[in-house]
Amino acid sequence: MNKFIKLSFLAALTFISANVFGKDKDFSLSIGEVKQKTVHFGISNAKNVSIYVYNDDKNELFSERINVETAEKSYNMSNMAAGNYFLVAESEGKIEKYKITVDANQVVVDQSPISAMTKPSYTVDKNIVKLKMNDVIGDVRVSIYDTANNTYYSNDNAVKNGLIDLTFDLNPENAETYIISVEKGDDSFSRMITLK
Repeated sequence: MNKFIKLSFLAALTFISANVFGKDKDFSLSIGEVKQKTVHFGISNAKNVSIYVYNDDKNELFSERINVETAEKSYNMSNMAAGNYFLVAESEGKIEKYKITVDANQVVVDQSPISAMTKPSYTVDKNIVKLKMNDVIGDVRVSIYDTANNTYYSNDNAVKNGLIDLTFDLNPENAETYIISVEKGDDSFSRMITLK
């Protein structure tokens, strides 16, 4: 009987571990040393991650897509004018933004992201649309409008326990296609929903 209990416990533990470790984890980015105005960073769980570098005017200076499990990257910033730049890593599930400050003598990269956000997920069932976001800090503005720019909803939504959970009943008689826009600080995500 004692062996049976131990075997059952071991089987349950193996099953739970397989479920926990079997889930896809999103990327993890770590900033390395800056040497001779070259920014070094590592990224793991990097399948299908886009990397962007842009300036204060939001002009994209560089982009690439990473499709390997782990990558080490280096970007030379020595030819950049003095100012602020941003390194952005984006996957299907989240986005992180790091600030890079360039001056005549050095390049400084913030070790922690200045913004990190889980992207919204949507569930559509006929004309009922559910929007969910996890791990949110601070208010999030959600707007719904149609392709003729008629606004049906626009509100700053307070976060409850790090979660935004909204349900909308979109009327197909008002519009066949709606656009749901989610804004958090300088980040915004839009999704077009077509009712059938």
